[in-house]
Amino acid sequence: MIAKLNNVLDENKLGQPDRYHSAQDLIDELMIIDRSLRHHFADYVADTTIRKMIRQVELFGFHTAALDVRQHSKEHENAMSEILAKMNIVEDYARLTEDGKIDLLARLLDDPRPLTSPYHQYTEGTKECLDVFRTIKRAQNEFGDGCITSYLISMTQGASDLLEVMVFAKEVGLFTKGHNGDVVSTLQAVPLFETIDDLHAASDIMEKLFNLPVYRASVKGRNELHEIMLGYSDSNKDGGVVTANWELRVAMNAITAVGNEHGVKLKFFHGRGGALGRGGMPLNRSILAQPPHTIGGGIKITEQGEVISSRYSLQGIAYRSLEQATSALITAALNGLEPQESASERHWDSIIKEISEVSLTKYQDLIFRDPDFFTFFKESTPLPEVGELNIGSRPSKRKNSDKFEDLRAIPWVFAWTQSRYLLPAWYAAGTGLQSYYQDKEENLIVLKEMYASFPFFRTLIDTVQMAVAKADLVIAKEYSAMTSNKEARDRIYGQIEAEFKLTKELILKITGEAEILDDVPVIQESIRLRNPYVDPLSYMQVQLLSELRDMRERGEDDTELLREVLLTINGIAAGLRNTG
Repeated sequence: MIAKLNNVLDENKLGQPDRYHSAQDLIDELMIIDRSLRHHFADYVADTTIRKMIRQVELFGFHTAALDVRQHSKEHENAMSEILAKMNIVEDYARLTEDGKIDLLARLLDDPRPLTSPYHQYTEGTKECLDVFRTIKRAQNEFGDGCITSYLISMTQGASDLLEVMVFAKEVGLFTKGHNGDVVSTLQAVPLFETIDDLHAASDIMEKLFNLPVYRASVKGRNELHEIMLGYSDSNKDGGVVTANWELRVAMNAITAVGNEHGVKLKFFHGRGGALGRGGMPLNRSILAQPPHTIGGGIKITEQGEVISSRYSLQGIAYRSLEQATSALITAALNGLEPQESASERHWDSIIKEISEVSLTKYQDLIFRDPDFFTFFKESTPLPEVGELNIGSRPSKRKNSDKFEDLRAIPWVFAWTQSRYLLPAWYAAGTGLQSYYQDKEENLIVLKEMYASFPFFRTLIDTVQMAVAKADLVIAKEYSAMTSNKEARDRIYGQIEAEFKLTKELILKITGEAEILDDVPVIQESIRLRNPYVDPLSYMQVQLLSELRDMRERGEDDTELLREVLLTINGIAAGLRNTG
């Protein structure tokens, strides 16, 4: 067994009998030892040593931690277009209708013949795309199928986006269909629904895929389980905190209904960031906030950046974090066994839908329909300088452009946090809530009842409450002074300030508190103690940014001054936490 384990590391031993070809091979032999020990009345040794080892192999295999691969849907479309053109299958794949793409890709997936040829020359983008799939295949051969099982597709907008990935998987042997029609698929295409429009289309996309026999067969080969990733960052950037959370809830319910209709279990992968504007919240509460009947296939949640160090760097805190998450998951799973939607909850859903619609209009009126807003944002936050920090896994923009649409959600949230607005985490919530409240006591009673008895609404309100507690509009006003257009500055800042006051007022009415976070005194005190150290950094940052930008307008630069600006960014991020 030791020799076989050592040979797992040797590529030359692939396919040889003196090597374990999967973690299951090792488990099978450990089970022989386990049975032998128990047969000879050595249960204690079996329980304390062998069972623990078996569990470790089950959890970690030969790969320790499973890796997800992620790529933008457009990259697959570009590569597919080139390959199909070179094979004279279709001249311009990208110009086909969505239905045309689906029909073609389904036929290609059913066809055992390869699509690529070693005699064709491909562009760098296409070669890289194919090489990724070849690398996944090589990794599975070396470390077992469990090392990489999910291929995430950013900006999924149609069923063809998933089918393209499966066709590439077929090309390298990650998807095979035998003569008897049986499908073996060791890689699953995982859609990432990010924008509000994508969330609306999600259930229809999955319906189309589950209706395709060849795709349905691949899901069957994955134990009737399909992973779906939901984006919290771009949906928030698109529609604000209230609408994003509501649309995510609606999408989960709709996708789950499609899965139930086709007998497919769904595992939702929640792409939460650490920031409040990107879905950041305590892990256990995020689990309990989602509809319990959507947990049937398990749950997956990202832990990013400073969240990892704050939750897991100390053993005691790590144990508590995992214990809370496990408790929440068990509770939600039990509730999901017999989901009972009361008449009250259906009524509350209709209320939140109305609140969301008003909130969306308010949010988009400022963010998308005010022509001066994006300039105000760039000038009154350290957005340009954030791009010069050596942090993050991706560039701050999707393309080299100054369009709002191409700005990534991470710097969007990060810049607002630095300038103490925290706007993405609360803006438009007050107007949405006011549209239902309308200063009527009977409506306030309903909102209080929802806060007390509806986990989704309580989590939403508490998230907004945390953002309001951390925001500081007095300091934010200092940042707005850097805006060159004074008329636009006064108008936009005035709107933000009025919305902030309204949101804070309604949060206090709904929670019944005298001050924000009165119900969480530990965090309230933490913010009170921390602010005297963070506030001076904010005032220093405004001064340093003004000096740096004035210098750059004159065509000059100062690396030391830039370094000081970046140090203040790091300091404020460390002080405020939940930055992104």
